[in-house]
Amino acid sequence: MTRRRLLPGGLLLLAILSVAGPGCTPAPRVLSPAERKTIDRSVVEYPAGFEFQRYIANLTGPSSIAFDDEGSILIAEAGHGDRSPQIFGFRPDGTRFNIYNDARLPFGIGSPRRKIYGPIGGLVYHDRKVYVTHRDRNGKGVITAFGYDGTRKTIVAGMPAQGDHGLTDLAVAPNGRLYFGIGTATNSGVVGIDNWQVGWVRKHPNVRDLPWTKLRLGASRFDSRNPLAGLFGPGEKAVTGPFQPFDKGNQSWVYEPRNGKFNGAIYSVALDGGDLRAEASGIRLPRGLAFNNLGTLYFTNNGMELRGTRPVKDDPDVLCKLVPTWYGWPDYSADFQPITDSRFFPGIDLIYPSGYNALSFLIDHDVSGRDGTGLRPPPRDALLRGRFPSQSGAAKLVMAPRTGPFERFQGSAIIALGGDRAPFATGNQKLIGPVGYKVVRVVVDNQQVEDFIRNTRGQPAHRLGKRVRQALERPVDVKFGPDGALYVLDMGRMEVKNGRERVSAGTGQIFRLVPVPTEAKPPAEAEPRRESEPGQAKEEAASPEPPPKPQIVD
Repeated sequence: MTRRRLLPGGLLLLAILSVAGPGCTPAPRVLSPAERKTIDRSVVEYPAGFEFQRYIANLTGPSSIAFDDEGSILIAEAGHGDRSPQIFGFRPDGTRFNIYNDARLPFGIGSPRRKIYGPIGGLVYHDRKVYVTHRDRNGKGVITAFGYDGTRKTIVAGMPAQGDHGLTDLAVAPNGRLYFGIGTATNSGVVGIDNWQVGWVRKHPNVRDLPWTKLRLGASRFDSRNPLAGLFGPGEKAVTGPFQPFDKGNQSWVYEPRNGKFNGAIYSVALDGGDLRAEASGIRLPRGLAFNNLGTLYFTNNGMELRGTRPVKDDPDVLCKLVPTWYGWPDYSADFQPITDSRFFPGIDLIYPSGYNALSFLIDHDVSGRDGTGLRPPPRDALLRGRFPSQSGAAKLVMAPRTGPFERFQGSAIIALGGDRAPFATGNQKLIGPVGYKVVRVVVDNQQVEDFIRNTRGQPAHRLGKRVRQALERPVDVKFGPDGALYVLDMGRMEVKNGRERVSAGTGQIFRLVPVPTEAKPPAEAEPRRESEPGQAKEEAASPEPPPKPQIVD
């Protein structure tokens, strides 16, 4: 038996008080019925026939919610920065229970023996297990299944998640497979000075984006400042090639990893682990995943940002339908336009230091691929289902149900837009105004996007003064509860400084959109046409929309 050294009572109390002193953040709690007052429409706009209320307060950097079979709400606090991830739930009666708890008290008091590391990207409940995406001690991506009986099991490990983005959302398919996303290591295919700012290049100097197939690279090699330069070190200029580590650029061909684990993709795996399959590739950041009632998977994807050695301007965020294909990253925008189009040009002052005066393809599409037959452009009409302005922060989503109080919205995706990451993601350039910070509805058949829940003044909560607690800050997840209400998870205040996300403790919360408790109902809205059932005629190609207006002021 392993013996643990016990502290004397006085020292133990002092250690605990040093962490949980008078100034500590209040614990998360379910608000009492008397506190769940309807938020006035002068503060937040939402659909007719519903009331919008606060439900849970005092969360710190939450990223995901889910519901179990008993109606309990499950919450993951991501563990941004130096914070530890937490996973817990509230029963219908408001009592709390823990699934994973790391108190981070001095001397390791109360810490779990097998730690997980953040940020948590997604959480889903299935058959008395809570599946969670996270990182391990070395930054690799992991999916762990936590049992309600205290057991835990690793479903997937060793995913390439040591760069900018890790594992993201989870969804259980009707066929019983577990789907999950993984983001890319870099912004646009080249390890640059922005990745040094975030810090992972120092820890993992050999990390790069791992291709999904054999790729013939173009002639591009990008210049940047070398932080390692010195009298006895390398020169002041680093030259880095696409899909290669920082300051390496001598490869003309790159190959898929032998273990089949590349990044920028959506995978599926058996619920008990094993049989890992790549379902799609070339996806920069698939933040949210959800199946509709027909078993079709939809996901959000965040476009490239105006930062790094290969900055891209006004790449929109999108909603896509899953098809087993290449989605175009890093040579096509998130809405499947060639990145060489002038609309994505970052400006000569931002791109000139890279050694070029224009954006170019990184891949020789004509000869790449396992069989050398080339890469075809992504089939835009088959994939795209909705577009949002660049920097919207398209996060998790849920499909509207066919019955219940939200049935008039069936055929739609309800999507949380968490907001921009300026100034880090905008090359220190100012935005025209706040982008995102709301919940939208997308009719997937015709790509129609409309606001669903938004702050009336269009500003995030922290800019609204005294009404901060009654308005949206950064909504990041949406789920329908067993009571038929729509639950909106708000991360709370978060700032990106030098590439690192910093959350304000206790500012996260959960809202509910509930039907008005009366028999009177608003006139039914026109029901959007749903996607074709199997055997019916194929859906018509969506009418192209003009691209979202540029959001960055030159």
